Amino acid sequence: MLEFDFHPAKARPKTAVVLAFALGILVQALWQWLAGPIAVALWVALIFSLRDFFLPTRYCFGKEELTVEGPLRLRKSFPWRRFRAYVSDRNGLFLSPYLKKRASEGQRGLFLPLEKKQRGEAIEFCRGLGLVGRS
Repeated sequence: MLEFDFHPAKARPKTAVVLAFALGILVQALWQWLAGPIAVALWVALIFSLRDFFLPTRYCFGKEELTVEGPLRLRKSFPWRRFRAYVSDRNGLFLSPYLKKRASEGQRGLFLPLEKKQRGEAIEFCRGLGLVGRS
């Protein structure tokens, strides 16, 4: 079993501070331009859209399945039989249900944003499961 925590705000604190400051200004502007409940609803929607940046995501690579969980996020499990190949890039690891690239793989696959060290360990784990590396 292999577990990773991916937390972009912790890795880039300056960006997190600037983004939090911008969100504070935005809530003030929304509050002045729109009715109170509408402004709060829009701000909450924006916060939820940025939860992957501000809150950590945990990836658990098990023998039978991959589990993705985190605060304010439903726990999702993906059986390994769903995936046949992986593609690594500088931002993470993409797990594909196809051996060859297809137009629909973006909707059917799963992208895992990972740091460089985590990505290397995840690739070794995927190779051990029999997934094929693609470029």
